[in-house]
Amino acid sequence: MTKTANAIFSTCLAIVILSFFAYSPSGGAAEKTDIYSGYYSRDGNDDRPAKISGNSIYIKFYPDQWVIMLYVPYPYSTSLKNEVLHNVFREVKKQAKSKAYIKGKFGFLAKKAIAHIETYEMKEPNKAVFECDGTAPCRVIFSNGYMEMRKAGIVSDHIIKFNRINE
Repeated sequence: MTKTANAIFSTCLAIVILSFFAYSPSGGAAEKTDIYSGYYSRDGNDDRPAKISGNSIYIKFYPDQWVIMLYVPYPYSTSLKNEVLHNVFREVKKQAKSKAYIKGKFGFLAKKAIAHIETYEMKEPNKAVFECDGTAPCRVIFSNGYMEMRKAGIVSDHIIKFNRINE
């Protein structure tokens, strides 16, 4: 092979290898992560993102392909215990019969929150897609202890980290 052909081959090989690692949060083969036994809390729920948006965001996935996004008013959200949020998710799941937005206290909250109920589709053992707003579907990548939500942006994707809260 010539030097040019070797350089092209090496470059192509490097691109293939790097793209493999770029799409797997564990840095290797995709692993199946348990996404159902807890919920996810947006990184910074008690900080700047919550102050700016006025809400803390929590997300729960269910094996029957339902996902609930819970928007709890900030700063009220900072006073909530994990077991309260687990109970709220259970109550919303009981009330939800289809895709919807439901506003209420759900029997456990002192202030009204908004629950957005959608379906999701698993694309790989650790990747899912669902409608999270009106512009484009959200893609999530699950890893041990957290998930990354990717929302389409004009120039690049917005990547939002959510920490896992176990039951």
